[in-house]
Formats: sequence, structure tokens, C-alpha cells
Amino acid sequence: MVASKISDRVYLIDTQALGEKNTVAAYLVKGSKTALVDCGYASSAETVLQALTELNVSPADMDYVIPTHVHLDHAGAAGYLLDRMPRAKLIAQEKGVKHLVDPTRLVESATSVFGEALIKTYGTPKGIQADRITAVTEEMHLDIGGLSLTIVHAPGHAPHQVSVYVEEEKVLISADAVGIVYPLLGILIPTTPPPSLDPAELGRTAERLGQMDSKILLAPHFGARTDVKEVLAQTKSKTNDWVSLVRGMRQKGMSQDQMTRELKTMVSRESGLPEDRFPTYADISIRTNVMGITRYLEKNP
Repeated sequence: MVASKISDRVYLIDTQALGEKNTVAAYLVKGSKTALVDCGYASSAETVLQALTELNVSPADMDYVIPTHVHLDHAGAAGYLLDRMPRAKLIAQEKGVKHLVDPTRLVESATSVFGEALIKTYGTPKGIQADRITAVTEEMHLDIGGLSLTIVHAPGHAPHQVSVYVEEEKVLISADAVGIVYPLLGILIPTTPPPSLDPAELGRTAERLGQMDSKILLAPHFGARTDVKEVLAQTKSKTNDWVSLVRGMRQKGMSQDQMTRELKTMVSRESGLPEDRFPTYADISIRTNVMGITRYLEKNP
């Protein structure tokens, strides 16, 4: 089983990224219409389709696909899924639409961060016809038949990110507006990859989302949390902490590899989990966090 129930009308789909469970989630919301929020890497498309079968949802009946932003772990499978979902519309923040239509620059940017070998494992996204995409600016309200979705711009992690609030269920599908909360780690770590990190904007987004009356927060990395305000507050504080730590290490002349090792040691100490037991995605995330913060500090000394 790769699908599990969150509430009567919201379900978690474990996309099993890189073959690992509990690392990258997508979420299905079912009114009389259906919406898939996030869809994982291109290489996870068949896993997502398997989950829909488990949930008795035919791809032919899917109404909406909502990648929260265009990073490959959230939108990589979208083009492949839409090929199997003939009536589905895709909804995305307006700044990300061009990258969904033509993912060439997106793939180039991701390759520069992760390397060609890892991108082959993730899979290459497929372009989407522009007439199948509806753009969101700051906020959009969507009725999916008995459920009201509020799709809100949630920048900071990326300028093209949205979060989705399911009003009747009081469920917030946060996207990477929150940090990484892998069950295995047991602690929150930031998610601050290049190229567009803005810590101040991320903090403002966390504050705005905290004003919603959410009872459950659904994180992409990974799963359901009921301590909604605490997760949002920790996201803001830990992001600022990591920016300060990386700033200090850069001032000491440490390389990115040295900073990554230092932060892995810190995470291991805080979590009580040996580094050799870190989920692969956590290992990758710490390295890309350093890269993202370094790039931010280069532009904002």
C-alpha cells in the first residue's frame, strides 16, 4: 500500500522517491471532484498511479493536479500523469508556469545542483501544454464539490510555491513552506535549496499560514502533523539559525563540504540518529541546504 487515509476526504500518497518510503509525499483530496496536490519525481509517476488505483480513483476521472511548486520532487511527474488524465487541469503559481510548459532551464538548474547521475534517477519532467494550465497569482478559491480549497502564494522556499488549505477538513497542505519533518529523524530541519531561497519571505509565509485555523498540517517531507503552529514556528526559527550558522562558517573560510559535514554532525547529535542511518533524501537535503544558504549570502552579504 502506498496510500493512507488522513481524514474522510484527504489521503496521503507515498511516492517512494529514490525507492525510499516516507520521504516525498503527495496528497489526494476527494470531493465530488478530485485534486492531486503534488506528484513527486518523474520516476514516481507509476507509484502515484498505483496509489490512485488503491483509492479507487481512475486517472481518467481526475479533475485537478496542483504541483505546489516546480521543483522536481513536487512537479516532476506532472506531465506524465496528465497524459493519463485527459480531463485534468493543472493549477500552478504564475511564476512557475513557464517551467512547466518548457522544463529545459529547470532541468539545467537542477542538474547543476544534484549532478547528472541523480537527475537520471529522479527522471526528467515532461512539458505540459499551456492551455491545460491555470495560473494562480496570490490566492485562488477552488470548489471541488463539497470541499473548498484555498490555494495561496507561499514564497520563501521558492517564489513559485503555493500552499493548499482544505477548509472543511481544516487541513493545510503546506508544501515546502515548512521544514523537513521525517519521522525517522524526529526533529525538524530546514529546506533551503538554491536558487531562490529568501529566509525573510519564508518567515513571513510561515506567519501567514499560522493564522489559518488548521488542525492538521500535511508536509511533503513527510506526513501529517497536529502541532501545526509549532512546526511553522520551528521552520522560521531553524531556518534563521541555519543561515546564521552557515554565515559564521563561511567567515571562518570553511568549504561547502566542510559546512555540510558540520551540519550533518549537528543533526545527528540533535536527533540521536547516526549519520549512516539518515534517509538518503535527508543526506541530500543537508548538502543542498548549504548550497542554497551560501547562494543567498553571496547575494545578500
